[in-house]
Parts: sequence; C-alpha cells; structure tokens
Amino acid sequence: MKRDQHSSSDFASDLEKDPVWELLRESRAVRPSPNFASNVVRAARLEGQEKPWWNRIWIPAAIGTTLAGAAALVAVVLTLQSQPGTDDRQMVATPSPNATLAELQEDFENEVFLEASDHLGKYDDAELVSMIGF
Repeated sequence: MKRDQHSSSDFASDLEKDPVWELLRESRAVRPSPNFASNVVRAARLEGQEKPWWNRIWIPAAIGTTLAGAAALVAVVLTLQSQPGTDDRQMVATPSPNATLAELQEDFENEVFLEASDHLGKYDDAELVSMIGF
C-alpha cells in the first residue's frame, strides 16, 4: 500500500480549499440562547429515563412464566381431585413378626448381592467370593 506523498502543509492547504469549508464560512454564526442549558435539563427531566432493553423483555417474560406456572398448578390440582381413588405409592414388604432368623438372613444376603451387582467395581475378587460363600 502506497502512502500519499503530500506533506502536512499541503494537506492543510487542500482542506482550506475544500468547498464545504467555503460554505461554512458563508453561513451566519448561531449563538445559543442564555437559557439553553436549563432548557436542555428541563427537556431531559420531562422526557424521563428509558427502561433498559433487558427490562422490557424480562417483565413480559416473568408475567408469562407466572401465568403458565399458575395454570400448571391448577391443572395438577384438578387432575388429583378428579381421581381420588388412585394411589401411586408403592407398598414396601415388611417382614411378618413371626419370621425366622434364617429368612431374615436370606433377605439380607439378597439385598447385599443386588447392591454388589450394581457396583462390581468397588469390590475385589476376595470380597465377592466371601459374599457368595464358596
């Protein structure tokens, strides 16, 4: 890329010959009124402060989210009231009071085996063999 070969004095003289500067020299000078500053401050105060862009988006979104949540809550309440006989809770088998110690031991071993089968990486071979009872 080649730079202009103009010196700074040539550039300044070229700017002075610009037709825009000639038009500006011919225009009349405008002075601000004595109350200009107070007029600007009053206009700014009357205009008010514009809300930030995120606030204009956030408030309608929050109102919509609140209404959607309330509608979902009403739907859940109506659904639960319309089906009073359904109960989704699982029944847990509890041992009967006359269960023998051998049955309890067997249930305990089954639970230990199931837990061990889910996490085989936590046990070494000797521990697994001792659980099985060989």
